Amino acid sequence: MHSDIHSRLNFHDGLQAGLGQLVDRVVAAEPGEQRSRLLRWALLALAVFAALRILRALRKGFWAMFGIAMALWWSGGAWFLFR
Repeated sequence: MHSDIHSRLNFHDGLQAGLGQLVDRVVAAEPGEQRSRLLRWALLALAVFAALRILRALRKGFWAMFGIAMALWWSGGAWFLFR
């Protein structure tokens, strides 16, 4: 499990570094077809990076809510569901 966390962090760090290099190339490119193509790739990489971050946050949020729900259920605090 420890190596799984590090591999995910390395993947995110590598993706973020690659995106930074791509943005630098977009800024340095002359306006035209080359810049347009690089900009599309940068936007695609940004969308993938953002989607991965959002999914990771949603997964953590789901398990947190599940744990709270189970604590309420087993402690009898979920009585309001069965009125």
